Amino acid sequence: MWKNSLVRGLAVFLLATGSGVVPFEKAATAVTFQETEVKQEDFIAVAQPFGENRYNLLVIEQIPNKNRCWREVGENPVTVDLLLLNFDFTGHCRRSTDANGYSIRYDGQDYGLDYILALVERDGEVVLMGYNRRNPSAPPIMVGSTRGISNGPMKIFLNPGWRFTKRTYEGKVLGHVYFSFDSSKAPVMENNGTGTEANSPKVTDTPQGGNESGKGEVLREIVAPPAGGEKPQKRNRKASRFERFSEY
Repeated sequence: MWKNSLVRGLAVFLLATGSGVVPFEKAATAVTFQETEVKQEDFIAVAQPFGENRYNLLVIEQIPNKNRCWREVGENPVTVDLLLLNFDFTGHCRRSTDANGYSIRYDGQDYGLDYILALVERDGEVVLMGYNRRNPSAPPIMVGSTRGISNGPMKIFLNPGWRFTKRTYEGKVLGHVYFSFDSSKAPVMENNGTGTEANSPKVTDTPQGGNESGKGEVLREIVAPPAGGEKPQKRNRKASRFERFSEY
């Protein structure tokens, strides 16, 4: 009898407290990241070759009044001398090398969880594309290109309407860099002669290889998610511990 009463009492206690674990998870506050404008000349996106027809995307930020982080040479394409590799660039340059450090932001919404950035070689240049990881049938976004090709690191020129911004959280500027597009500030685009705006998808007729995400598919050259098309559902993101308390 005493044992049964003890078990019932313990069960009531666990139900009332939720075992002391689940409520902690539920208590995590969902937040929406904001962005802040930056000096465009302090940032550069670079296509760095590795292997055969494959490229890494680097985003480098120059800290003002510090050692120079890169040098641009030539044109079509502009090759990039990565000066930061010649010294300890801590406190002089910030370098982002993967999706933890950069993502797409469109009309004030963070698409980091929905679109993955990739570099694809096509028609004599390297193109920076955003692919919808949740909806593979959605047309990819063309963010910029190198305007040529070489064997070394190349500057990526952002398409009209695109710019660099930085992520903020509760007023604090984080290290994360956005490839940001604002349709209200985008340049007016000419009509393509078909009765639709040039902002509509323009399909190329040559499938692109050279990158696993680009093999055998038709790329659509667009400067933003098409109006009226499927877009990821808006939702708040949970800030990781690193984003809450540090600059990564």
